[in-house]
Amino acid sequence: MCWRPENGGRDDCCMAPLIKQLIKQPSECRVLIVDDEVKFCDLLCGALESRYKVTGCYSGKEACALIERNNFDAVVTDLRLTDISGIDVLRCAKAKDPYTEVLLITGYASLESASVAIDLGAISYIEKPVQLDDFFVRIEKAMASRLFHLKSLRLMQKSDEMSSEFKDHLSDITSLYYFTRKVTLSLEVAEIVRITLEEVNRKSRAPLCAMGFSAMGFKEIYVMSSQGEVDPAQAKTLFLRHREEVFPFFEKDQFQEGTITTVIYKNGQGKAPPLDAVRPIAIPLVVTGTSIGTLAVFLGENDAAMNGGLHFLNIISSIVSPLIEHGYSVRQVRQLAKTDALTGIANHRSFQETLDHEISRVNRKGSTFSLIYMDIDDFKRVNDTYGHLAGDAVLKDLAKRVSENIRTVDEFSRYGGEEFALILPETGSKGAEVVARRIKKAIVSNPFLYRRNAISYTVSMGIAVYDAKRPVKKHVLINQADAAMYSAKRDGKNRISLCATNV
Repeated sequence: MCWRPENGGRDDCCMAPLIKQLIKQPSECRVLIVDDEVKFCDLLCGALESRYKVTGCYSGKEACALIERNNFDAVVTDLRLTDISGIDVLRCAKAKDPYTEVLLITGYASLESASVAIDLGAISYIEKPVQLDDFFVRIEKAMASRLFHLKSLRLMQKSDEMSSEFKDHLSDITSLYYFTRKVTLSLEVAEIVRITLEEVNRKSRAPLCAMGFSAMGFKEIYVMSSQGEVDPAQAKTLFLRHREEVFPFFEKDQFQEGTITTVIYKNGQGKAPPLDAVRPIAIPLVVTGTSIGTLAVFLGENDAAMNGGLHFLNIISSIVSPLIEHGYSVRQVRQLAKTDALTGIANHRSFQETLDHEISRVNRKGSTFSLIYMDIDDFKRVNDTYGHLAGDAVLKDLAKRVSENIRTVDEFSRYGGEEFALILPETGSKGAEVVARRIKKAIVSNPFLYRRNAISYTVSMGIAVYDAKRPVKKHVLINQADAAMYSAKRDGKNRISLCATNV
C-alpha cells in the first residue's frame, strides 16, 4: 500500500537545492509514516495516499535512514517504537531539515515527553485510538505550516533586496508563528509559561523574567533568569521590592506566609546574573478586560531600552493570556473533580488514585507508608441534637483541624459520610501514631462553636502500615485500617488502634 524505496536508493529531489522545494502544491508534499504496528501504519498510509506522496516504514532506525536519503515535508511517528523512540525520529528529521513538520502518535504522553517534543519542534500530538477525520485535519495543518515555512524561506533568501525594517518585521512574524505553534500544544499552565519565558528571554536578553498570576483562586509566580537558576530567596526579595510595580495583586504578607506558589525554571548551566540593580518593565496580562497577572521583565542598569522588543512582548502577552486563563480553567475543573464539595479536601476518587500511586511509589523504593482511617464518634447524635446543617459544619471543622496538623505531602480525604482517610508517605507505625495523637488532641482540645452552641466531638482512628517488603493488595490495606478503626470504637471510642498485623 505504501511506496517504500529500495535499500540504498536515493530520491532525486533530495539532490536538488532547497530553493527548488520552495514552490510546490500540497499534493506534491511528501509524508513519512512510522509505526511498528504494520496494519496500523498501512492504514494511515492508505488514508493519505490519494492526497500526498506517502512512504511508510515499521521501525525508527529505518525511518532515520529514509530521512537521510529523502526530503520529507512531514513525518508522522509513534512515540513508542520497538527499537528507538519517536523523539529520536523527531531529532533525526529536524537535524536533516528544521522545517520538516513532525507529528507524534501516542496513547500515554506525559508532560515531560511533551515538553521535549515541543522544544524539538513537534507540531502536534495525535492520541490513540486515532480518529481519521481528526488525523486528516492535523496533516492538512502540518502541510499548511510547511508551505508557510518554505515561503518564508524564499522571502528571507531575498532579504538583500529588503529594507532593514521589513526584514525585522518578517523576522518578528516568523518568530511569533513558531512561538504560537509551541505554546498552543499544551493545556498545562506551567508548560505554557515555560515556553513563554524562554521566548521573552530570547527577545529581551534581560537578566530575569517572571510571570505572576492571581486567577481562579490560584496565586503563582514563575521565574526564569537569562542563565542558570536564580535563588528563590533573592527572587522573593526582588519581587517584594517592586511589588507595587509588577505584582500589585499580591499582598506583602502573602509572600511571607508562603501562600504564593513560586516556580523557578533553570535556564542552562552557569551562574544566575546579579539582580541588585535591575529595574522592571511590567506588561499586564488581560483577558476580556480582566487582569489575570503580569509579565515582568527585569532589565539591568546598562541594558538598552527595548523599544520594538516591548511591542513584540505586548503581542506575546496578548497571545498567551487567554491560553493561560484556559489552562487555569482546566486545572480548576480537574481539582473540582477530585475535591469534596462540602469540606474542600480530596474526595473518595482522589483518595483511591493517590493510594494507587503511593503503593506503586513505595514498591519501587522499597519503603513504607501509613494509612489512617478515622470516623466521627456518634455523629448521628450531632445531627439529631443540632440539625444536619450543624453536622455539615462539624465535618468542615474536622477537615480544617486535621489539615492544620499534617504535612503538605500528606493526603487527607473524605472517604464517605463521616469517614475520612489520611495517607502518610514515608511514615511507619510510630510516626503515624504521633500524627494520630496530634490530630486527636487538636479535636478534643476545644469544642466547635456553632450558632452559640459548643459542640464537642471525638474521632476513632485505625492505622495500617504498607511495607514494600510485605506488600498487600490495596483492598486488603483498606480493610486493615477499617478494621483497626472499628476496634478503636469497640474499645470505647476516641481512641487510636493499630492494625494487628502491624503491631
